[in-house]
Amino acid sequence: MALITLAQVNLALRLDLIENDERIPDIELKIKQAEDAVVDYLKKPDHGWTEMTVPGRVSAAILLVIQSLLDEVDTGGLLAGLGTGDPKNPVVALLYRLRDPALA
Repeated sequence: MALITLAQVNLALRLDLIENDERIPDIELKIKQAEDAVVDYLKKPDHGWTEMTVPGRVSAAILLVIQSLLDEVDTGGLLAGLGTGDPKNPVVALLYRLRDPALA
């Protein structure tokens, strides 16, 4: 189940999507990719969250990753450091306290 909706991404990233927008399939793919990256970082494949129960910092991190994947101005830097847990990375900073270090 998705943790972030297309409508949330549209609003948060100010994409101005319209019905049948040709960008929608790409954005939906980026949502899945971002959710996978965040859940993988947290090491919580069986998190049990839904769109309604996902913690705010998790949804914020997912939105940052989506923005990074979509942004044409090279904010891919938001992904650098995610694999190593670099605390200077804003995504890591949001999620660090939710990650179980014993499973890392």
